[in-house]
Amino acid sequence: MARPRRRLTVIAALDVVGYSELIQRDELGAIREMRAIYRTLVRPNLSRYGAHIIKTMGDGGLIEFPSVLDAVEWTMAFQNAMAARNAARNRAPVEVRAAIVLADIILTDDDRFGAAIGFAMRMQTAAPPGGIAITHSVRWQLLGEPAAAFRPAGFLHLRSIPYPVEAWFWMPAGKTMPNLAPTPGQMLTPETLGGSRQRAQTPDLRPLAVVLPFDDLSPGRDQESFADGVVEEMTATLSRVRDIRVIARNSAFTYKNKPTDVRALARDLGVRYVIEGSVRKAGDTLRVTAQLVEAETGAHLWSGRKDGTVHDPLTLQDDVATLVAGALRPAVRDAEIDRARRKAADSLRTHDLVLKAMPHFWAHRREDNAAALTLLEQALASDPHSGVALSLKAWCLSQQITYLWSDDPVRDRTLALALAEQAAETGEADPLVMTAIGATFSILMTDQTRALVYIDRAIALDSTFAWAWTRLGYARAYSGQPEEGIASFEKAIVLSPEDPIQFNAYAGIATCHFLLGQYAEAAHFAGRALHGRPGMVWAYRLLATSAALAGQTTQARGAVRRLLAENPDLTIGGIAAGIKNLAGPQLELYLEGLRLAGLPDDLDTTPPMQTEIADTPA
Repeated sequence: MARPRRRLTVIAALDVVGYSELIQRDELGAIREMRAIYRTLVRPNLSRYGAHIIKTMGDGGLIEFPSVLDAVEWTMAFQNAMAARNAARNRAPVEVRAAIVLADIILTDDDRFGAAIGFAMRMQTAAPPGGIAITHSVRWQLLGEPAAAFRPAGFLHLRSIPYPVEAWFWMPAGKTMPNLAPTPGQMLTPETLGGSRQRAQTPDLRPLAVVLPFDDLSPGRDQESFADGVVEEMTATLSRVRDIRVIARNSAFTYKNKPTDVRALARDLGVRYVIEGSVRKAGDTLRVTAQLVEAETGAHLWSGRKDGTVHDPLTLQDDVATLVAGALRPAVRDAEIDRARRKAADSLRTHDLVLKAMPHFWAHRREDNAAALTLLEQALASDPHSGVALSLKAWCLSQQITYLWSDDPVRDRTLALALAEQAAETGEADPLVMTAIGATFSILMTDQTRALVYIDRAIALDSTFAWAWTRLGYARAYSGQPEEGIASFEKAIVLSPEDPIQFNAYAGIATCHFLLGQYAEAAHFAGRALHGRPGMVWAYRLLATSAALAGQTTQARGAVRRLLAENPDLTIGGIAAGIKNLAGPQLELYLEGLRLAGLPDDLDTTPPMQTEIADTPA
């Protein structure tokens, strides 16, 4: 049989709300109404957008467009025209639901088929009356105003679709957006979108920060506009950092050219952190210096600088904003963790408990991972719907499995995957949540497809989030793209050079070199990771197999000795059972390196080698 012709296209699905009732009430009138809508509002502008109708039903139709932007602009214009038409009439309004999806369709000469057609129609049932629903794949193709016009609707559960669908909604000006928040335990479905109760809003406990106008210290004082551009770019970039809230630029600029006491800002604006800095020019060189200050105490938490040229000021502004965003996150996180630690136990909220769990989570030691799980369970007892707590607990359980700390790996894997799905259903547009979900799928699955979906979302939400780039490196490595994985890890290191889990990026680079067959390089970077986190015993596995395959027998056997000191019962089979993201020849080679390093097989009864080798990696 010949392979069917397929094409990726954009489909807009339209449907009249309550059409059956219209037909029952006035059959001929309803038919005339539909013909008039098609004649005056649907067909006239289709050719302008390169679109054509591929299916019509009594109450709606499917329209094919050449691009996402064409589909969105046409559908917005159509719904605005429908709203104006209804406003000018003295009879009951006729409202249309619309959905736009990317569709992989089967082509014939006169029709379009495929599961994507059914998906478009299911998506349309979830759209608000008079509005538009789009999927995440459509949303990420949009830029500027069309993208900003859509409001995140979270994850929808559509009939006959076996997975939650991330959606965004749009409504014409003057029309009310539907209530999108489910009650506890309720999932968003087309049936519940119109009548779900709003959950009690939890207070936003993220700290408030302000970027003050930068001082122009150039000899001629001629870089003021450049300095203002730095602040504007930095404010925009930091607004995407989920860990903080940022004072609007206009409010911050009221302090321009005024002496400012950062302690007064804590009182006047309620800010906890202040970013201040200066611009200097020497010849063709521009230097931007920035520092992060804790407003309450005036303590300096971080400072850095970036040089560029007067010939490319926009690039320098971007680079400074990225530098500050990458450095600010770990500095603020550490300060917030210290604040949470100082709180009385009976005053800790979900946010505080998650913060307290963080250092244990990234310690990569058995006892710390257990402590992190305990704190995250307390956080979920406080708020069972916290996406951050759900996703981080899933990630902790994944670590517990792959690092052989679990006493029941099957149970923990099932729970970790369920928690990741539950975190996804919360619909939190938080890069940490998306990264943790992606990390869970990456660690526990050989196929990295789902992991990459969530990690890509994290980076789309905040391109300066180093943790997301680190996990992207692992997902690329396990997808057969180790060269691209190294680039992702290097980006993570550049974005956050003082990050507390930077060691994990070096371990990832080691993994990529291992997969490339560059075993000496892999051993070098595994050792570098262990220098950054000496108690991270699991990384000695990577060091042992890499060093053994590189012919560095002494170092390999020392790494195995360290592994067996931690777990005397460790065997090749035990490690193989814990690895879910490698398979086939790659896994066999990994295990063979461990055999060469001296790790016993399951049936090997000989005692481990007693070699007097320092445990510290080279």
